[in-house]
Amino acid sequence: MSVKTPGSRRLSRRPDAADAVGALTFLAGAYIVNRAGVSWPDIARLVLAYGLTVLGPGLVITRRFTALTRVGRWSVAFTTGLAAQLLGWAVGVATGQTWLVLATPLAFAALWEVIFRRFDPLSDDVPAAPLPRTRWWAIGALLVSSAVAVRSLAVSLWRITPLDHHLRWYQDMEWHVAISAAAMNQVPPTDPQSAAEGMLSYHWFSNAHGAALSLAGGVDVDAVSVVVWFIPVALATLGLAYEMGLALSRSALVAALAPVLIAVPPVALFSKAINTGATTALLWASPSHVFSLPLCLLLTWVVIVILRAPRVPVPLAGLGLLLALMGPGTKVSILPTLMGGLGVVTLHAIWRRRGVVRPVVLGAVGGAVVVGTAPLFAGGGGGSIFLLGATARQLQPWRALQRAGREPGFDVLALFVVALLATYAVVLLVGAIDDVVARAMFIGMFLVAVAAMFALAHPSLSQIYFMRGMQPVRAVFIAWGFVALFNGARRRSGTWPTVILMAIAGAGAFALGTVWLRTDLYRHLAPLRMSRIAPIAVVLLALAVVGIVLLARRTRHPRAAFTLAALVLGYSLAAPGLSAAHTMSPKRAPVAKPANPPRNTSPLTQDELAAGRALAEANPDGTLVATNVHCLAVVTVDHCDARGFWVSAISRSPVDIGAWGYSSSARTRNGVGGYRYMRQPYYDTKAFAQNERAFSAPNRQVLDALAARGVRYLYADSRASRVSPELADLTTTIFSSPTVSVYELRPPSKAASSAS
Repeated sequence: MSVKTPGSRRLSRRPDAADAVGALTFLAGAYIVNRAGVSWPDIARLVLAYGLTVLGPGLVITRRFTALTRVGRWSVAFTTGLAAQLLGWAVGVATGQTWLVLATPLAFAALWEVIFRRFDPLSDDVPAAPLPRTRWWAIGALLVSSAVAVRSLAVSLWRITPLDHHLRWYQDMEWHVAISAAAMNQVPPTDPQSAAEGMLSYHWFSNAHGAALSLAGGVDVDAVSVVVWFIPVALATLGLAYEMGLALSRSALVAALAPVLIAVPPVALFSKAINTGATTALLWASPSHVFSLPLCLLLTWVVIVILRAPRVPVPLAGLGLLLALMGPGTKVSILPTLMGGLGVVTLHAIWRRRGVVRPVVLGAVGGAVVVGTAPLFAGGGGGSIFLLGATARQLQPWRALQRAGREPGFDVLALFVVALLATYAVVLLVGAIDDVVARAMFIGMFLVAVAAMFALAHPSLSQIYFMRGMQPVRAVFIAWGFVALFNGARRRSGTWPTVILMAIAGAGAFALGTVWLRTDLYRHLAPLRMSRIAPIAVVLLALAVVGIVLLARRTRHPRAAFTLAALVLGYSLAAPGLSAAHTMSPKRAPVAKPANPPRNTSPLTQDELAAGRALAEANPDGTLVATNVHCLAVVTVDHCDARGFWVSAISRSPVDIGAWGYSSSARTRNGVGGYRYMRQPYYDTKAFAQNERAFSAPNRQVLDALAARGVRYLYADSRASRVSPELADLTTTIFSSPTVSVYELRPPSKAASSAS
């Protein structure tokens, strides 16, 4: 069924190139997931789970107000269906009825249909302008972007997180798996590493998504959280960028270019030292970031449509609210960034003296959602402070100056800020977009991201996720602006001369960039030598001024403006192009050897893995566990890196006092005693000492105190600290090996009778 919306066309029922590519992508994705270690029966169950809990409900919810290309329709439905799935997860886990995880999304979709079925999103007086036909080369660009993204996933994440754990995982993935495991038994999840701190205040919807899939499909949470869900979310992001570019610009060329600029995000690097790691948009080691990308795209698109529409279709307003409610739990930076865009739209409306109400109302709704959900999701910002030039002060060059005994002044701060802003020079192309509302929306979003980068200092540099999170939106708008400049030059000079000009300027700038990135000067440009870096900043400022002038006069000088755009985009693609080429090249699987004493990257022993699996089997309800493992390097020492998250990840069990390095209490004490947050001691020293005595010098009183805290099982690892042999006499042994044992606490009354 298809319905028309403003600026859309009826979907054809006939198969086309997009259908063939979609089928090929599905089969290729299933094959790749199987190669990553997920069995075919598990894949089949997960496909069914996705259909029932995400895609099916999403298609029902979106059918009254979307009539896009098939790529867009499926991407919009998938992203919207995530909200229905999260509701199903909450209902199913809260009631303890797993079948409700499957049934609730379908029921919610049916209720949505009942509520909104009487609303027609298109009034008779609004003509429906057809979208351009699907172009094979645009679909080809989308397919290539998808291949680059999936290859990046395999190389960047799967290669270092094997499901058999023969390599030590990156600690953040262990942390996320532990949260997903906790979310299979708790709504909302508590902190699985520091249960005494209670509810986990963090944007944990990506973890709830993994828990929902694991429950609905009956598949191990490891496979879901590390392998499976990344592919459909990434493909939805690329598909939404394709469709959003097509719908906003009416250009198939924008639709083709937007997903390419996500897979290979343009960034102009001038010094290796001045870089926030912006050469990739799909940061696979940050699940919450990846999960947020399609939502950020769709919500931005919906807000722009609401702002531009002669009247607001009620189902579209409902979708906007639904997506906004998802925002904070997906990534806390999404709504503040969008509210910045609405702020600029409001200022523009005030200047024009019309259209003020709509952006103000949308901004108020967003603000209410942010404030109302802050206790649940805003804890990830713990330890953040307001600091002028924050990101510049947290980069390695700034710290190098301080270590050299020279406290940087305002001149150095200004220099670093200019150099960092210059990396986003390609954003100037957005100035060529004639759509005033969309352009104002993007400018406001970008300004908020810039403000967060240079006013907020997070202990983990997480303020840069304000900028990283809007990268897919940035890709759409950069593609839109570049194509607008191309069309302006083409109208003046003809198509082929403009294409030749683009090829020469873009290829030349790309070649210059690749040469510069390989020079010693780029790699070792000393920030201590102001005489070297200051001229670069002056040149960059001059180019920015020239670019702004040319964009302002682009109707009079279209070829000059387009030439500059091709130069900037070509240079900005050099660094990510080299990164993508490196990613696509064959890689050997890493090899890690055991070390004694163990190091941060030393693989876990077979005893440790077997003990964790035995505990997971004995503790399906996720009852609290105590352990003597806290440190990333396993051995417990003072001020260690307390990010040894693997006990709770492998055992699927929350830990009373585990690895507290990412806990709220640790982040808020960042810098105390000269130690970073992950090296702070546990906040409750008395409880920590009691926990350690339970392993090194156990007695009935200490174990009863742990039981009073809700602990039922003990995971004892002699590599971490001394484990007393008396512990086996005071507990029931679940698993035993020469180095690791798992015990179950006896009820106090039973223990007392045994002692007598």
